[in-house]
Amino acid sequence: MISKTALIFDISGEYGHFRKFNTTTSPLTYSIPTPSAIFGLLGAVLGIEREDSHNKIGEKKEHLRDVFSSKNASVAVRPLSEIKKVNIGFNLLDTGSYKSFFNVTNRTQIEYEILKDPKFRIYLSWDHRLKEELTERLKNKRFHFNPYLGISQMTADLEFVEEKELIEISEMDYVDFNTAINLSEVQSEKAPIDIDFIKERTFQVETFPLDMQIDRTIKRYGEILVEMNGDTVRAIPNKNSFTIENEGNIQFL
Repeated sequence: MISKTALIFDISGEYGHFRKFNTTTSPLTYSIPTPSAIFGLLGAVLGIEREDSHNKIGEKKEHLRDVFSSKNASVAVRPLSEIKKVNIGFNLLDTGSYKSFFNVTNRTQIEYEILKDPKFRIYLSWDHRLKEELTERLKNKRFHFNPYLGISQMTADLEFVEEKELIEISEMDYVDFNTAINLSEVQSEKAPIDIDFIKERTFQVETFPLDMQIDRTIKRYGEILVEMNGDTVRAIPNKNSFTIENEGNIQFL
């Protein structure tokens, strides 16, 4: 495991949008933030600037995807409330054929699927020299850039909870998880989730990009199952499954 402890913090806002990679004219949103969206949010907290249009960063600066790489960082996501989605129209400007922003006249309204009142608890296992700085910034709400939930207009509120020890789950039968789970990582002859338990819950399965490289290629995808009412998921543990005191069972994506 990357780290023996997890930083725990909550993210929330009035709206959020984490665009699915396979949508075009009417953008749909994932039900929970993707790992890359969470790492981008934490990069804003730390003041790690994004790459330019040529995917370049400043000299002697570390790339965000190196700071939060699959080798040193893992996240688990727990919905703290019902996951609600609404459709909102956005007026987009066509700036491609104009030299001045003030001369833009072509506008197109696109309907976006948006998360309404999203609230999630994030568990971050991370081994990096900036860990203490991130902890301090989260505790004191001392953010370098303003964090947001997928789109810059949708500002995020962050609340640090605590840092807790991770305890490996040795159980090989079904256990209750408070977080979303990765069905692609379950290696068992049994069904990955308790079939009878499904009848009592509302689930959604989405294909997530889980490991984005510096050149924006996706190295790993996963079928992520989310309980839409913020309830537990009864599933088979995998190598990324842990227990946290007073938090219950979690699974890193």
